[in-house]
Amino acid sequence: MDDLDLRAAKIRLLCTDIDGVLTTGALNYGAEPGHTKAFHVRDGAAIKWLQRAGIPVAFISGLEAAATLNRARDLGVEDCFAGHLDKKPVLDQLCAKYGLAFDQVAHLGDDLPDLPLLRRVGLACCPSDAVAEVKAACHWVTGVPGGHGLLRAVAERILKAQGRWADVVSNYEA
Repeated sequence: MDDLDLRAAKIRLLCTDIDGVLTTGALNYGAEPGHTKAFHVRDGAAIKWLQRAGIPVAFISGLEAAATLNRARDLGVEDCFAGHLDKKPVLDQLCAKYGLAFDQVAHLGDDLPDLPLLRRVGLACCPSDAVAEVKAACHWVTGVPGGHGLLRAVAERILKAQGRWADVVSNYEA
């Protein structure tokens, strides 16, 4: 196992930013208040796989948006923190809730507000289009841009490193 897989094998909680990670970062405004976001379906499937493997997923977003809350509800993501620009206290709260050390947590982020978490967790990941400072802080700069299945790629790596990928695949075999 390489260093990245050793880190992935320890993960018991995956935290993720939303805008620029689970979405492209584009916000679509119309005549009505608020905005819409497009989430990739493969990320949703991967969240369900992680949950079934006993690895909770937490949303930590600086932007308070109904679309984020709706996506969390649809996926059964119990830990949804929207409107939290200071993400460090949220990480502390989640580690206390689940009884985890920082090295048992993965975080996906793309911009400066994610740096405090990325510098603390055991597996720091970002999309290929993250800002330079985030890329420098991450253990893995994926080849996937934000909003195009980034969480799916990270979940697959975690599940493979933990020897759980065959179980996921077997659910789809005839």
